[in-house]
Amino acid sequence: MDKEKSDNIKPSYWYCDRCERVINHGELRYNCTICDNYDYCEQCVATAKPPHPHAMVPELAYGQEESKECMKVDIATALRAAIAMYWDRHCLGTRDRDQDDPSIYKDSYSWLTFKTIGDRAKNFGHGLRQLINPRQYLAICAANRPEWVIADFACVFQSIISVPIYTLFTDREMIHVLNNTKISVIVCDGEMLSRFVGIRSECPNVEHIVCMDPIPDELLTCASDNKHILHSMNDVEKNGLMKPYEYVEIGPSDPLTIIYTSGSSGFPKGAIISEGAFRATFPRWFLPSSLERVTFSYRPLVWAADRDAIITTFLCGGRTGFYTGDTSRLMEELALVRPTYFGSPPAIWNKIYTEFKTALVSATVNSLPEETIQTEQHLLQQFSKLIPNRCRSIAIGGAMVSPAVLNFMKRCFTQCTVYESYGITECGSVTLDNLTEHTIEFRLESVSDMGYTTDDKPYPRGELLTKTPQMFSGYINNPDETKAALTEDGFFRTGDIVELQGNQGSQFTIHIIDRKKNFFKLSQGQFVSPEYLQSIYIQSPFVEQIYIHGDLLSHSVSAVIVPNLQYAQSFAQQHHLPLPLDFDLDHPHPLFYQAIQQDLQSIAKKEALRTHEIPSHIVIDFHPFTPENGLLTSTYKLCRHKIAVHYAQQLANKHNTIEQQLRSIIETVTQQNIAFTDDQHSNSILMSGADSLSAIRLSRMIEHDLGVTIPTNVLFDPQMTLAQLTSLIQHPSQLASLSHSIAPQLTRDANADLNIVVHGHKSTLSSHPSVIFITGTTGFVGAFLLAELLRVYPSTSRFVCLVRCTDGTSDVVDRVRQNLSFYQIWKDEYEHRISAVRGDLSKCRLGIVDEHEYNRLASEVDVIYHCGATVNFVLPYHLLYGANVNGTREIIRLATHHSDACIPIHYISTISVVGRGSEAGADELVGGYAQSKWVAEKMVSGAIKCGVRAVIYRLGLMCADSENGGCNVHDVYTMLFREMMKMKCYRKSWHGGRMSGLPVDCAMRSVVCLSDGERSSWGSTHDVMDAESEVMFEEVVSGMEACGIKMEGVSDDEWKRRLNKESGVTDSIKEELFANAFRQNEAGSSEQFSASVSSLELPPMNKDYLKKWFAFILKHLVNK
Repeated sequence: MDKEKSDNIKPSYWYCDRCERVINHGELRYNCTICDNYDYCEQCVATAKPPHPHAMVPELAYGQEESKECMKVDIATALRAAIAMYWDRHCLGTRDRDQDDPSIYKDSYSWLTFKTIGDRAKNFGHGLRQLINPRQYLAICAANRPEWVIADFACVFQSIISVPIYTLFTDREMIHVLNNTKISVIVCDGEMLSRFVGIRSECPNVEHIVCMDPIPDELLTCASDNKHILHSMNDVEKNGLMKPYEYVEIGPSDPLTIIYTSGSSGFPKGAIISEGAFRATFPRWFLPSSLERVTFSYRPLVWAADRDAIITTFLCGGRTGFYTGDTSRLMEELALVRPTYFGSPPAIWNKIYTEFKTALVSATVNSLPEETIQTEQHLLQQFSKLIPNRCRSIAIGGAMVSPAVLNFMKRCFTQCTVYESYGITECGSVTLDNLTEHTIEFRLESVSDMGYTTDDKPYPRGELLTKTPQMFSGYINNPDETKAALTEDGFFRTGDIVELQGNQGSQFTIHIIDRKKNFFKLSQGQFVSPEYLQSIYIQSPFVEQIYIHGDLLSHSVSAVIVPNLQYAQSFAQQHHLPLPLDFDLDHPHPLFYQAIQQDLQSIAKKEALRTHEIPSHIVIDFHPFTPENGLLTSTYKLCRHKIAVHYAQQLANKHNTIEQQLRSIIETVTQQNIAFTDDQHSNSILMSGADSLSAIRLSRMIEHDLGVTIPTNVLFDPQMTLAQLTSLIQHPSQLASLSHSIAPQLTRDANADLNIVVHGHKSTLSSHPSVIFITGTTGFVGAFLLAELLRVYPSTSRFVCLVRCTDGTSDVVDRVRQNLSFYQIWKDEYEHRISAVRGDLSKCRLGIVDEHEYNRLASEVDVIYHCGATVNFVLPYHLLYGANVNGTREIIRLATHHSDACIPIHYISTISVVGRGSEAGADELVGGYAQSKWVAEKMVSGAIKCGVRAVIYRLGLMCADSENGGCNVHDVYTMLFREMMKMKCYRKSWHGGRMSGLPVDCAMRSVVCLSDGERSSWGSTHDVMDAESEVMFEEVVSGMEACGIKMEGVSDDEWKRRLNKESGVTDSIKEELFANAFRQNEAGSSEQFSASVSSLELPPMNKDYLKKWFAFILKHLVNK
């Protein structure tokens, strides 16, 4: 350094934080690796007592440089000017090795100065001129090191066209590059030398090979002409020092370098980058600044990103430290170099994110939510130390990053600005954090096959076409690919599908959402974006790496998964699986396989993925995808075609028999595994507790994937097993034998002997009953019925609620209280008037175990309001029989328990039992719910004929409470309005439509009014609905906009697309439920109802009413 120091002492940009002396230019400063911007001078480091508590690293201090004026504006002049300006600064560094054992690395770096790099590049360029002429092609193939940069600069100085070659290319790919570009000289390191010697005979244009390292004697002697072909870099530099040449100018449009894109299929293509395009990458040169710039070079220099980062740092007077090439030392060397900026592809952040997830899951297995939050914050702080404190910015580029990973980075590395960069080899940088520079032109082109068009709402979508100052000049010796890549007006087809959102001032934001070249089509015609799915499934703690696969023969995607080893071992220990888990590819452990598949299904449900986007088959391999094994490209992207070939046998062995497909479909729908037992006949398809929407979804998926329509009642058959269902699909004609009419059974059940005797009735001397027994109070209608009875009946009246509790709740009244509170109709004064009894409508004696309590109720109750039922329009009759039919029979038996004092019954039925005429026959009823309520109503009618006093109330559509908007969260209209407000759109075809219904509080007021002792007409039936009480669809839209939601009318197709993609609905089920929501409804016979309650004022169902309804939905369902 002494020879390189300036004779004039000048101050540096740094001072000693201990003695406060300004450190001179050229002196060492000792920088703290923990404290921010904290330095000691050499003297204080040696004398400080006590010493600074943290490690301090010696670094060169420097001050203001002398500005140099560039006579020409080209990249060669810029490099030479930087060498002259920053000549005594540190420039390029490598990690120190132990002198006695070079395999041992020290925790320090040695640095070459700008002058050294400049002299070597100049001399090497002169020496190359003895081997190659200007405008010929020279290949550089080596690991990242100073000599790579020296060779690159030498080419620039002598107008030699450099062609970087990736070290992990196969021999076949290397031969292609050498011959396609007509390479005459290769500059390589010792690792690559023997390979190039081996393939030289197949590359007739190659005349010389220059090695950066000493050439082994065996290579010099193995062939007679090797002595004339092989040269050491040192010898070439010495020859250049002895025989200098003039610099050779490069014109702006002249090729400066050829960058081969590794691609994801086929041979790489060589993008021609002109001097002007290359120079445009570095718009700012020699900006005076006291800010230090340090770069860590670890990505292959064949990448434009790392090569550009080194040159950018060079032109700013900064320094670059190289990593040793050992991935196990990457984070260690990152900490030693401590860059001010760190850029990397998503693969590295995915790895860190996976490790974070694994640590978090392991540390919070049995933690409470508050403890989990604290543990997560602690882990975030620990993981933030992976990035040195001097780093101020992190860039992610090279591929799409998962939103989950990006969010983790911003939460973890709070000391850094995290941004996404998007660039392409062929046209350089395009966006930074989704924004473009003003110098970049772009437009979108529709890709209709994938469903992306420039007319999409709310934002246009399509393939991004761009033209930039860094634009390539075509692919070398490849006119067909060049023509395919460029439009007639010179725009480059990126292959990336983007969404153009809003604008910021005059700038739009560009969001990559898909990749045109990577999508594939499945057997049913669905297009799939594997990168999108991979970015979602990476959230699984099981997943270290993932590849999504599909083809025209598959009904859904498959996945190849490299598990996270630490999490897999933890799982194995918890479940007592044999270790190690590194099993045969074709025989994964069933429990481990199922656990991964379940986790992927859980993520898919959370992310609202469609069924075909959930892997039905997975391949598990503990050997990671790497550039070394060819399964990753040089840019750490999945090499899709090679992965597909590598796992072809495993991906082909999907065992896609009908039974396997059925198993996959059922497990996807139910989110439960079908046990892998020998007795497949023991696995019933859907149990009684199954979700009714699941039945529809299952039926639709079977029809969609296997082409056979299976009715939901067949799926709910308790005797239906996987084996039987497989047989039905293989032989659809068997379905005819299962399609017998249920009408005879309904008639038998309706006419069954009730075994009751009526000799007398409860005394009705009092105007109001003392004890009222009521069912269904934990439901929607029952809650409002109870509230209305509490309002109307005197405070002396006491209410006994039958409550079904399966969770062991000790205070059954609390369930009633919670339900009324949710609908905002609970009052504290109700507390002393309500009691509850634990029971179950589907069981004998209403599930009331205590016989004494049952007898007491039969004696004390003055009137029964039976509102309880399972309201489900999908479940078959036999699954609704218990609550709806048996429950009504048990209510009648309770009412007639004392035959001389029978209790009157007010039975809440449904308008669904009404056919086209006044009554429906058993064979006219549609669905298990209507069938069960029809049978129950016939039972009540039978009881009336036996002398029981009873009244039937048939309810139509029950809408929201007119006072506060409380509504049934499981109602179709509630679900529809929720989706409309979430998506902020509606089907334009619904204009002019209407819905008829009554506010639930008004309907219950009517029921209670009709049930009044003075008005009650025992044996009568009332249709509680009003044909004139209706809502026009236009009022629905107006009501939503009055709640501050701007609504957009869309086509039917667009509505379906958004419903499937945006609302969290994963298939067409809700669309089918919603399809008839706003048609002209047929009114029932409501004359008797209207006449009976004509004195009641029914509030108008206008915009003000709808606002309350929508506000309730927004609060409890949309914004919850």
